[in-house]
Amino acid sequence: MVSSVKQMQQTKNLKIKYIKNEREVVQEEFDLVVLSVGLSPSEKIQQLGRRLGLELNKYGFCQTDAFSPVKTSRAGIYVCGAFQGPKDIPETVIQASGAASFAQGDLASARGSLVTRKEYSPEIDVRGQPPRIGAFICHCGINIGGVVDVPAVVKYAQTLPHVVYSMHNLYTCSQDAQEIIKEKIKEHNLNRVIVASCSPRTHEPLFQETIREAGLNRYLFEMANIRDQCSWVHMHEPEAATEKAKDLVRMAVAKAARLEPLQRLRLSVIPRGLVIGGGISGMAAALSLARQGFE
Repeated sequence: MVSSVKQMQQTKNLKIKYIKNEREVVQEEFDLVVLSVGLSPSEKIQQLGRRLGLELNKYGFCQTDAFSPVKTSRAGIYVCGAFQGPKDIPETVIQASGAASFAQGDLASARGSLVTRKEYSPEIDVRGQPPRIGAFICHCGINIGGVVDVPAVVKYAQTLPHVVYSMHNLYTCSQDAQEIIKEKIKEHNLNRVIVASCSPRTHEPLFQETIREAGLNRYLFEMANIRDQCSWVHMHEPEAATEKAKDLVRMAVAKAARLEPLQRLRLSVIPRGLVIGGGISGMAAALSLARQGFE
């Protein structure tokens, strides 16, 4: 165990002091010292391995073959990451992908057998109807509400053309808020919905699904990002952030008023794969695709 590392004043070498055989103190001088922390599997993961009947190596890691590092001693059980052996994040991610491909190969014959299609009520025909927009403004906890005056934005939204209802929620993405949106669509006969909250990249599909469950076409929805594009970047200017939030809501409402229903098209996918490149990696990729049922 190394207890100290000191640089020599004249030679600039490194002198380390460590304990040898648990009782002898040793000092040695080196040009370069690399301190590395060892990695060992936890007792819990070893217990899990034993319960699953997996063979472990002498260090307690899962025993695997050098050329098949994700295959364990039991068929159908695959391993990746630090339980297979000491490794960093990139290699762990690569192994996880490999383990997933083997699992998909084992399950190829059952692919899609448990998939059920969600049943929806018929879409409300909004063609020829004047826009009736509902605006739902989110506090997002303190992410938005701690900077933007959300009630003021709600009040402003009520003055915009075609907006017949507006309200605010602490978390519009919550299950309770989703139910409220569906209720308000029916109560106020809304045919367009805008939500002013966080990023559409993560939450737009959720809200589209919500209005579809209420009978509206999922594309009669618009989202204003008043978190990433407003409260987060203007956290020290609450008044200016509030005005910008109003602008973003106004733009979303203006766009929503012009939205028309769209229909999704289903396109068949040819279950064939092309592997570009050869060698061991190319052959492994081709075999993996074949095991998963792809030509």
